[in-house]
Amino acid sequence: MVGTVIAAAAATTTAATTAADSLGNTPSPSSPPLGSLVLLQHPPVYTLGAGATEGHLKFDAAASPLPLYRTERGGEVTYHGPGQLVLYPILDLRRPPLQPDLHWYMRQLEEVVIRALDSCSGLRGERIDGLTGVWVHGQKVAALGVRATRWVTYHGLALNVCPDLAPFQQIVPCGIADRQVASVAGLLAAASQQQQQQQQQQQQRGRDSSNLLDNAWRDPLAASLAPEEAMPSTGAALAALGEQRARQAAEEAALLQEYRYGLLEAFEAVFGVELQAADPGGMAGLLAPAAAAAQSAPV
Repeated sequence: MVGTVIAAAAATTTAATTAADSLGNTPSPSSPPLGSLVLLQHPPVYTLGAGATEGHLKFDAAASPLPLYRTERGGEVTYHGPGQLVLYPILDLRRPPLQPDLHWYMRQLEEVVIRALDSCSGLRGERIDGLTGVWVHGQKVAALGVRATRWVTYHGLALNVCPDLAPFQQIVPCGIADRQVASVAGLLAAASQQQQQQQQQQQQRGRDSSNLLDNAWRDPLAASLAPEEAMPSTGAALAALGEQRARQAAEEAALLQEYRYGLLEAFEAVFGVELQAADPGGMAGLLAPAAAAAQSAPV
């Protein structure tokens, strides 16, 4: 179930590092890191929380259309897949500036997403009383599911940047039946389309006003005698479709890259820590037990 790691960092207190430190430096023995942060994308998979019910699956768990795992996190069923950024903080909440309080911790994670949405796309993320996660226009764009052992956290948050949302239709995401799931890319596309429609309406009103002032006689046969526009060939249509898909893929890759940095920068600001690139060897050792545990717990 473990996906491709696209960023791994060690979290240190801001006071423990200086502006001259580079990302390649490791904390000194006198200031050990607060923990680690893993940012990745999963292959397509459904996950259930520790106490989640299978009643929120719209399929037989024994014949799941995607791999299905029960995990130790809280919450109900959700989907992970490409285009979704998953952030796994592994932090000791007993160490300042952190706090040994899971409610505080989850609100801080929500704030990370809210700030990233604002800084990267100008989207206004918000909380909804009684529900966990981050919402835009009443649609859920980020889900949270955490657990802590002796105040050391694992699991985390998932932000829908540009995933395929179709797999969400096969479940009741997070057990919430009356709320839709959204993605950043979809929200931006909807906003752009709305802006274009408003511009077209304004242009149409301008043309209508101009026509009212134009009393010149027009030949009623002129339009019918105008040459027809040539229809594009099949080859040209396929080429245009290929270009459109390539352009969309490039835009999604750029959006993911922007949100990768946006989440990390927001995490630093919200938690008051400084992130440094983690040693790859150390991260491999950290992820190996988690990968083994995930693979051994299919539903």
